[in-house]
Amino acid sequence: MSDVRDRSAAFDDVEDYEAVPWNYKAIFGSFKGIPWWAAILCALVPAFIGAFIDINSSKTVGWTFNAVFFVGALVAILLVQRRSLFAPMVQPPLVLAATVPLLVMLTGGVQKGGLAAMAIGLAKPLVDSFPVMAITTAVTVTLGIIRIVIQKDPNRPSKDEVREAKAELKSRSKPAARKPTRESSREEPAEDRPRRPRPEGTPARRPRPEGAPARRPRPEGAARGERPAGQRRPRPPREDR
Repeated sequence: MSDVRDRSAAFDDVEDYEAVPWNYKAIFGSFKGIPWWAAILCALVPAFIGAFIDINSSKTVGWTFNAVFFVGALVAILLVQRRSLFAPMVQPPLVLAATVPLLVMLTGGVQKGGLAAMAIGLAKPLVDSFPVMAITTAVTVTLGIIRIVIQKDPNRPSKDEVREAKAELKSRSKPAARKPTRESSREEPAEDRPRRPRPEGTPARRPRPEGAPARRPRPEGAARGERPAGQRRPRPPREDR
């Protein structure tokens, strides 16, 4: 019993390892889709065969070409890999322009008689196949958009996770607040520095010591620190040598 369990666990690990990534899957199931070049062949080969049958029989395209052209383009857009949706979405007009005129020229559908006859011979099959080409293009583009909307990365982060990651990154990018140093405080202008609150009970000015000479009264009209006209600054007494 233990050997059987070990083998089943080993097979489970192999299945998990060989799981198809989401962008390699087709529109349904868990199998790997076809690459872009195989999707082009899915539409090109049936269109070539259907146009060959119709042009040989009636010199123009008919229901055979219309049916195989539509089915081939539909199979291509359904089975192509999720990452290769662009080519099958836009290929119906290109497939039509590559198959019908070429087969008309190879099968002798172009009438002899100059450029006007050649243009008529090439234009008639293209005009007859235009409705089916328009319908096929609309269907392939619609299915491609549906696959783009439905088939998304299952491990893609949600909007809330993206917002949290952005907020965390923004918080990490903000510089930390630096404490002011002595040098920065010295460089700061005096008027911008906050004044310290004066303790309660302290006088506005320091008291004058006892015995200190009184200050001279300031003359009227003189500003602070300004001496009256004609008054010189007192010089200190010179010491006798």
